Amino acid sequence: MTDFDKKLIEKAERFSRHDYRDIDVLIAIAESDLARERLKIIRWELYDLLKETI
Repeated sequence: MTDFDKKLIEKAERFSRHDYRDIDVLIAIAESDLARERLKIIRWELYDLLKETI
């Protein structure tokens, strides 16, 4: 995983649950498969948090 990927993950971890869809942009620009998978997990976690509040 590159430093760029690590920064993307750090950024995604600061997203609000309401902005979970914005992580798709980060997934698209990630450089490694490992980073893309981690970003997808973060997206699903934020989505789940959002659904729990409805």
